Amino acid sequence: MVALKEFRYAGKQLAAGDSFDAGEKDVKVLRAIKNARMDTDEPAPPDLTEDPSSSKKRAYKRRDMTAE
Repeated sequence: MVALKEFRYAGKQLAAGDSFDAGEKDVKVLRAIKNARMDTDEPAPPDLTEDPSSSKKRAYKRRDMTAE
């Protein structure tokens, strides 16, 4: 596995990019909490299909307040 961020595992302080061996159960946990990835996994390219600037947000509706 390769560490994605700094953390302590098996009594050793690992930095981002460090390779280490882990048991099956630990592999599942470390991948789930995004602390590490498998050596064979390549980082997924960012999804460019959705343009964040084109997201439609609700416009603010101004309601005129009138005293009764």
